[in-house]
Amino acid sequence: MPRYFLDFQDGSLWLKDEEGQEYENLQAARDAAIAALPDIGREVPPQDGRREFVAFVRDTHGTELCTVRLDLAAECHPERQNADR
Repeated sequence: MPRYFLDFQDGSLWLKDEEGQEYENLQAARDAAIAALPDIGREVPPQDGRREFVAFVRDTHGTELCTVRLDLAAECHPERQNADR
């Protein structure tokens, strides 16, 4: 089975996969990257409520084969609070 590497970026933080893992094919590696992003998104958000998580799937030559993005945008509207009362 081919080996793929899943690197993750969370703003300025980079997590580079040095070991890789064997997956049946590229789609299986992409699916693993997709599955991992929501777990990363559960971490405490920044003060502005915006965050972009990116996963990169690389092959053994270091070529990026997939990019997976998860964007988080949380907006509050305090002016609406108690508007119905």
